[in-house]
Amino acid sequence: MKTIASSVTWALLIAPLLSMGAKDTAEPMIDYTHDRVQTTLKPGMKRVGTLKPRCAREVGRSNLAIGCEMLDRDYGNFENFKAYIGPLGIKRVRLQAGWAKTEKVNGTYDFAWLDRQVDYLIAQGMDVLMETSYGNPLYPGGGGASLSDGLPSGDVALAAWDSWIAALAGHYKGRVRDWSTWNEPNNCKTNTPEVVADNNIRTAEIIKRHIPEARIAGLVLSSPSVKFAEPYMKILKDRDKTGLFEWIIYHDYSLNPDSVYPKVEEFQKVIHRYAPGIRIWQGESGATSSPHYSAPISSADWNSELTQCKWDARRMIGDVGHGIESLLFTFYDPAYDHPERYTKFVDPLWIRTREDRFMKRMGLIKCNEDGRVLKVKPAYNTVQNIASVFDASMEPVVGFSCDIQCARQVAAYLFKKKGGGASLLAFWDCSSHPDNGNETTPAQFLLPGITFEDPVWVDVVTGAIYELPKDRITIEQSKTLLKDIPLYDAPVFITDRKVVMPAPK
Repeated sequence: MKTIASSVTWALLIAPLLSMGAKDTAEPMIDYTHDRVQTTLKPGMKRVGTLKPRCAREVGRSNLAIGCEMLDRDYGNFENFKAYIGPLGIKRVRLQAGWAKTEKVNGTYDFAWLDRQVDYLIAQGMDVLMETSYGNPLYPGGGGASLSDGLPSGDVALAAWDSWIAALAGHYKGRVRDWSTWNEPNNCKTNTPEVVADNNIRTAEIIKRHIPEARIAGLVLSSPSVKFAEPYMKILKDRDKTGLFEWIIYHDYSLNPDSVYPKVEEFQKVIHRYAPGIRIWQGESGATSSPHYSAPISSADWNSELTQCKWDARRMIGDVGHGIESLLFTFYDPAYDHPERYTKFVDPLWIRTREDRFMKRMGLIKCNEDGRVLKVKPAYNTVQNIASVFDASMEPVVGFSCDIQCARQVAAYLFKKKGGGASLLAFWDCSSHPDNGNETTPAQFLLPGITFEDPVWVDVVTGAIYELPKDRITIEQSKTLLKDIPLYDAPVFITDRKVVMPAPK
């Protein structure tokens, strides 16, 4: 086995200059002004401030993660957008290892491209979730090198897979602790629960041999499918292999991000029936910033940069409110190399700069077909707002319920600062998917055993902080009544002023 060490070439040094018009160490183009995101929302209260973003190093570990996937297939250029990752405020980043990109000659592994990503993230105080996907057509039966492809099969390919995983784990020992198995295997009919379980077990065992402290995610389904998960978990249980896995991952792209949770609860019950200690992780989800075809969530005519903010915010806060770790897809706009899969449903007026690429506008950073950063989308700022507040110090009160009076269906989650600190009540209209209007509806909340000292009302999309009028708050014995509280189809929350506007030190 040969391993080619990382090397820095002149081309890599000048790439950021060409893509961003500035040296690599230049500050990214991020707006930190109080009106950085503007909408037509008018809650009818006095604005007193704006949430202050914090970088990943300041925030630390939370239940939030961000994806930088598909770099193994060159759908984006990490060097172009990397300076924007740290300021987002999310510490854990998902990468795909890319067997086919790393081993182009039998037995020779060139990790230089992946080292540049891993080492940069670590240097910025971030952690990596390393996904072992995908296969390598270099070997007969080596599996496909992209999404929805088959897993490796046959003695030759499986031996090559084992060598690849051993080389990968050995190379990143001491740098990467969190690992994920093959991405969305259930999208391919030949990847049965039995085949996936066997692949996950052999992969996890090899990683553990090199990194005993590794935390590994299994299954990684494209949806919370009980039908697929049940036989998979039974195999793990029968083979006494559930202890290999820290998490079981599912993905979700429901039109209404709040509609999935009944399915997730059933999914979780199945997982815990076989392995009570395994945690559930929503490992990939997000909305597009413009309408185009790839899935129902992105082909609807309501897609916009505003609805991307709302959808992503509802998904992230809904997940952490349920006690589920949440990963947002994705950080940058990927340029897919199979445009024929998507463009037949695209408006004829849609402008393209390259005919061999299709832009999937799911990123927080807008890029062009050549991977150049064009701008920061409003959703970037919205995610910054979420990351700055919903960190590890803010714990969800799982199972929380309260009396709500409203003309709309309302999602509500309660969080508490660790150590008996302040409460935070997050809520929104979950009747349907988000739209482009910002009309508010009044709601009334009766909260048992919860009080606020100096409450403010915060819009997550813009980060705007408003003073909550005192006549809208009544404390009756051990209950707090909040009345005429505006809500709309994006998350807002009420908490004490000191949580979001701390006094200067």
